Amino acid sequence: MSDLYAIMVISGEDEKLYMAYITAIGYASSGNKVYMFFTMDGLRGVTKEIEKIQLPNVKPLSYYYENLIELGGDDIELTACEFGMKVKNVDHERLLDKVRVSGVSEFALKSSEAKATLIF
Repeated sequence: MSDLYAIMVISGEDEKLYMAYITAIGYASSGNKVYMFFTMDGLRGVTKEIEKIQLPNVKPLSYYYENLIELGGDDIELTACEFGMKVKNVDHERLLDKVRVSGVSEFALKSSEAKATLIF
């Protein structure tokens, strides 16, 4: 049986977005389920803007997004916070394909069921 790990992404800083995805890939590669909840500035990590985000000496953030989706399949959930989307004026058309919209109550439920919750 695989464990569930919940990750809340609040920061839109490039380094923290990278670490959130790399950490999720680490859990997924170990056969675990991953629930990622992106809110406020962290919503940058689930918009088409990730194609432009790139730290020095590594691949663009979109590569890590695609790697996570391919590696984890149905065991990966990427969620955009509905409230955060309103605050930051992010519309549905800007979201990546595999991202769905939900509220913080879902994060509360998922994180209560998770083996660990991480916040970036």
